[in-house]
Amino acid sequence: MKIHPDQLEGVRLDPTTQSNRGTQTGTGFGDLLSQEVAKSGTQSASSTAPLPPPGGLGALSALIGAQEVEATTPVTSAENAIMDKVDSVLDKWDQYAQNLQSTADSASLKQAYGVLDDIDGVVKQIRGDNPDLAEKFPALQGVVSELEAMTVTERIKFNRGDYTA
Repeated sequence: MKIHPDQLEGVRLDPTTQSNRGTQTGTGFGDLLSQEVAKSGTQSASSTAPLPPPGGLGALSALIGAQEVEATTPVTSAENAIMDKVDSVLDKWDQYAQNLQSTADSASLKQAYGVLDDIDGVVKQIRGDNPDLAEKFPALQGVVSELEAMTVTERIKFNRGDYTA
C-alpha cells in the first residue's frame, strides 16, 4: 500500500493545538483536588448534627432513647422447628462441600451424593409439613426456596458428570 502525502495531512497534529494543550489549565490536579476536598469538607461540616457533651446528661439521653425501641414479635414453636431443620440442612451443605473437596476417590463422591439425598429429603419434608410457609413465614420461604434450588442444581451437576473421581 502506498502512502501519499495528502493522506498524512489528516493524521498530522497541528502545532498550535499541541502548544495550547499544555497551557489550557493553569491549575494542576493537586490544586483541583484540594479545592474539591475543601468544598466537601465545608458542606459535610454544616450538615452534621452537633456532638453531645461527653458523659453526664448526654450519655443518659442516649440510654433513654435505646429503651424506645419497639419490641420484636416472639418466635413461635413452629418457626423454631423450621429454623432448626434449615440449620440442619445448612450443616449438611457444609458436609457435602467437604465431601466434594476430598474427591480423591469415588467413595467420597458416593458419600456426597448420599448427603445430597438427605438434603433433598429434608427440604421436601419442610415443604410437605408447611404448605402455607409463604404466608406464615415469608423470610423462611425464601431460604427454603434457595435451598431447594441449590439441591436441584447440584443433582443436575452430579447426573451430568461434573464431579468425577
